[in-house]
Amino acid sequence: MPFAQTLLSLPESPTMHIAFDTYYIQASAIAVGIIWFLSRNRKIDLFPIIAVCAWLIGVCTIYFVYGANQVNFYSNDQYLHSLITRFYLPYEGFSFNKIVTFRYLITYPAFLLSKIGLNDILVLKSFQILSLIGIYFKSKEIIFSNGFSIKYWHFMFIASPLMFFFSLLALRDLTLALFTICFIFDRGYPRRTFYTVLIFLLKPHLAIALLFGILMLLVFKRIRTNLDLISTLVFVFFSYLLGSFSYSIGTYVKYYFFPGLPTQLLSQSKFFQISLNFSGLQFFSLLNDKNTVVATPTTFLLLARILLFDTFVIPVSFVIIAIFFLRSLRIEAFVILVSFIFYLGLVSQTDFNSTRQNIPFMAAMGIISVVNIEAGLQFRRRKVDTQI
Repeated sequence: MPFAQTLLSLPESPTMHIAFDTYYIQASAIAVGIIWFLSRNRKIDLFPIIAVCAWLIGVCTIYFVYGANQVNFYSNDQYLHSLITRFYLPYEGFSFNKIVTFRYLITYPAFLLSKIGLNDILVLKSFQILSLIGIYFKSKEIIFSNGFSIKYWHFMFIASPLMFFFSLLALRDLTLALFTICFIFDRGYPRRTFYTVLIFLLKPHLAIALLFGILMLLVFKRIRTNLDLISTLVFVFFSYLLGSFSYSIGTYVKYYFFPGLPTQLLSQSKFFQISLNFSGLQFFSLLNDKNTVVATPTTFLLLARILLFDTFVIPVSFVIIAIFFLRSLRIEAFVILVSFIFYLGLVSQTDFNSTRQNIPFMAAMGIISVVNIEAGLQFRRRKVDTQI
């Protein structure tokens, strides 16, 4: 049966409240395996150990509450991943034409591991906690290389509550965030090419946005003037315009359909939408849209933003630092800012407007924020010492 017909014929996944089954055993075994691997060193880093233990409690709690219907918890992309691993790949097999569409980079390994008895959704969630640990270690390495040590407040930016929450889901966002950090901070051409391919396999328009950021950096270096701030703002504005037009171009290339040129690029509604993206309040742009429905009450969404404060703290901090207080990692900050604005210009032409869109950039934004805050504090201390 073709995959499209299979999707239409599938019943809704029932919710199962199970006290004990193999899911819990597998989750525990995976957690123990990760902790064992991380503990082989004599120098044990506590954060990954704590994160894995919290992850184990989190994924087991979600399964206990939702059962098989956990694939519809928060994002139905998890349901799509389960359909790929449980129905498309077993029935249709591997297809080169579907490598990007069906996200084979994560779904195919999950499918293969499910053949030996592992739960495919749990495998995908394991990829996310491993990505979170990778983000932490990469961030720690970059912070150390800039002459600073890890402090507790750094976790607001580099291994934040939102990042941990997404490690509990069978999605691709943290993997993309890890690849994005590697792309931005590993300047070697071969490595950047490698990470570009990996990002493209999971999210092509993100890879295009990052490559656009590198291209704009090369142009910026060529025409650089003494008015760096004004030049940067011009590049940011130009990035937004090109990102908006790229949606129409990409749609034509992918579907052979031209949706027309973007409209209302400089309208109040578009700037309002972008400002909401930076503040993590994207759902406000949908409240008065008759074609969309925000199922969750606004009060709950606002409370969630307070608990997951990094949804707005990281982007807002990054933009303020990048424009007014940038001392370190100037090249990386420029690439992230231009790429992010290009990306927002692109998604502003779609119906998708969620916090998830920001996650691949947020980890890199967090690193730049931490390093520059520390650099600013260090400069103040030296200034005070000099005066004394």
